[in-house]
Amino acid sequence: MADFNGIELTRKAVEAMKAAGADKAQASLSRGEQSELNVDAGRMSLYRTTVNVSIGLTAHVGGRKGSISVNRYDDESIRGAAADAIAMARSSEPDPANDVSPARPLESFRAGATEPDSAAMYDRLREFIDYARSAYPTTRLEQCVLDFGRGESFYSNSNGAEFEERSGLYSFFAMFTSKDGSDASSFNYSGAAHRDLRKALKDWGTIDSLMRQSSGQTRVSSVDGSFEGDVILTPDCLGDFVGYVDSVYLGDYPLITGNSPWKDRLGKPVVSPLVSIRSEPNGPSIEAGYAYTGDGFRAENCPIIEAGTLRNFTLGLYGSNKTGKPRCPSGGGAIVVDPGETALDDMVRDVKRGLLLARFSGGSPSDNGDFSGVAKNSYLIEDGRIVRPVGETMIAGNVASLFKAIRAVSRERVDYGSAILPYMLAGGVGVSGK
Repeated sequence: MADFNGIELTRKAVEAMKAAGADKAQASLSRGEQSELNVDAGRMSLYRTTVNVSIGLTAHVGGRKGSISVNRYDDESIRGAAADAIAMARSSEPDPANDVSPARPLESFRAGATEPDSAAMYDRLREFIDYARSAYPTTRLEQCVLDFGRGESFYSNSNGAEFEERSGLYSFFAMFTSKDGSDASSFNYSGAAHRDLRKALKDWGTIDSLMRQSSGQTRVSSVDGSFEGDVILTPDCLGDFVGYVDSVYLGDYPLITGNSPWKDRLGKPVVSPLVSIRSEPNGPSIEAGYAYTGDGFRAENCPIIEAGTLRNFTLGLYGSNKTGKPRCPSGGGAIVVDPGETALDDMVRDVKRGLLLARFSGGSPSDNGDFSGVAKNSYLIEDGRIVRPVGETMIAGNVASLFKAIRAVSRERVDYGSAILPYMLAGGVGVSGK
């Protein structure tokens, strides 16, 4: 992807909004080129390159805000989008919390390769297909995508804050099912993102272990009756539950509405002291991080929960202004959960009766954190042993209560490129079968 002057385009968009009557304005532009190899039904099926461009404009007029996104950046399109953003702002309700980030000189960032290694992509994907067929003959690769993304992003606002970032990143996703005669497993999937292709694709995320589990999940049955028991959250599942913590307790919506049970708990214990959750977009552990936040600040690593104590909400600039609470220095992404001192095998041995929860299928939790859904691709544990895979099994509980009840965190962790997550063991979860 040849460089182009994206920062000048965002500056031009900001000036167009000011000329049209904006008091304050910000513009962001992203330009991405994706080189992609696909596998469908176990066969290499497609190689293609796609290009996407988007420019977003936000105008502030008298405390009112209007935003629009377009995929053209010629002068006429930018002027038209600026006029539309102004019109939207003038028709909205005023809100003194609307603002743009303070001035800072242009900062430029670059990470990763600038061009894909197409031959290595083909070789790695071919290697993965051959491995899957040999190691797991009853497992069918429904879809796999290996791509290299070259991205450029730019940000400017009327206060003079400016950023530009260029990056290259490989991403791999695999979805699969297994079949044994007339019996078939539920589908499962995993993936990860890395800066290079040194590691075999089977070892990205939890792909290999999930394919191995899939081959043994063609015959499942529900648990008997209902009980309150333990649950071991696998890294694949833990990511969802950390997301629930953010959406129910930490982010803009729950804090602005006042619904968050943790709204007055900053600096106080909120979960088990074994739990430490960090947001580290600048690494060094995270490969798929980011240099600046969507609200126009340099992204800075920070703790979210430290030894059970709440250190930061994940508020953006608007949420911070609206609530009077501090904005999150990191933007809240690129999650790293600290490891514990317990081996996974020892965690299993500590379970009297419960589940190894590999995938959770349920709706969003309620405003107080209550959740319920189906345990997918999961296992029944009894008397310290993994007994069998389960199906048609429900779990229910409360997100905050679950994290308060964490009594072990694994030494083992999985690196997804955009997150690093361990296993966690908690009690007090409702489990029910048919």
